[in-house]
Amino acid sequence: MRTISNLLFGERKSNNFASIGLLILRLIAGFGLIIHGLPKLAAPMSFAGDAFPGILQLLAVISEFGGGIALILGIFVPLASLGASITMFVGIIFMHIPFKDPIYRITVKYSFEGDGDPFFGFPLWLAKADGHSAAGSGSAELALLYFIIALCLFFVGGGHYSLDHYLRFRKQK
Repeated sequence: MRTISNLLFGERKSNNFASIGLLILRLIAGFGLIIHGLPKLAAPMSFAGDAFPGILQLLAVISEFGGGIALILGIFVPLASLGASITMFVGIIFMHIPFKDPIYRITVKYSFEGDGDPFFGFPLWLAKADGHSAAGSGSAELALLYFIIALCLFFVGGGHYSLDHYLRFRKQK
C-alpha cells in the first residue's frame, strides 16, 4: 500500500529550470483539459449517450475539468494526471479507433467532405488529408497529446512551482 501511495502522492525531484517547463506544460494542458471537459458539465452522466455507464462518464468529466484545475494549481498532480491519461486512453480506444479516425488529420484542401484521402503514402490509420469522421472529431491527435502529457506529468510530478511542492516543503519544516 505504501508503494501505491508513494506513486500517487510521492515526491518527484526536479530542478528550478525544469520546473519552469513543467509549470508551462501544466498551465497549457490544464487549461486545455478544462475547455475539453467544460461542455460535458451540462450532462455529466450522459454526454456520451449510452456508450458508457453514467458513473464512468462522470469520472471522465471530473478527470478532465477537475483534473485541469488540479494541473493548473499543481495540486495532486500525479492523481490528476492518472485520471486524465486514463480518460484520454479510453477516448482513443473506444471513440477514435472505432470511427477509424487517424492519429493525424492534415488540412490540405480545406475540404471536410468525406472520410479523407491518403496523405503522402502514410497508412490511413496514421494520417489522412482533409475530411472528417462520423463522430465529427476527425482525429485522435488531441486525445493522444493530452494522454502523453498527462502520462509524463504522472511520472515527473508538477515541479517546484506547484502546490504539491509547496505543501510538501511546508510540511517538512
